[in-house]
Amino acid sequence: MRDDPRADLKIALGSVYHPPDEPYRRLLIMRRWPRGVRKDAVDDWERQLGPSDELLDAYKGGAVDWTGFASRYRAEMTERSELVEWVARQASRAGVTLLCGSHPEERCHRSLLAELMQERAAAWLE
Repeated sequence: MRDDPRADLKIALGSVYHPPDEPYRRLLIMRRWPRGVRKDAVDDWERQLGPSDELLDAYKGGAVDWTGFASRYRAEMTERSELVEWVARQASRAGVTLLCGSHPEERCHRSLLAELMQERAAAWLE
C-alpha cells in the first residue's frame, strides 16, 4: 500500500493560450470555449469543472474575494465529486494538464481543482 497517493498524481496547470510543455492529457476546465483557441488545442473539455457563471462574474466584479471564491468553488465541486474523482484517477494514470483562460500567475480555479483532486486521492487510502 502506498504512503501517499497524492505523490502519484501527475498534474500540470496552465493557460490554454500558453500551455505548459507536459506530455499529459490537456483538459480544458472552463464553462465557455475561450476565444481564438482551436478545438485541437485540448484533448478534452469538461465544462462542469469550471466555476458557475454567477460565481465567476461575482469574483471578476469584486463582489467576492479569493477566499469566498475558493469556498464557493469547492462547494460547487462537491456536487460534482464523481467527475473530480474521475479526473484525479486520470492524473494518477497518465497525467492531466488543467487548462483555462487565465494567465499562469493569476489566481485561478485550476489550482483549487488540483487541491481537490489530491484530497480525493488521499481518500482512496481510507
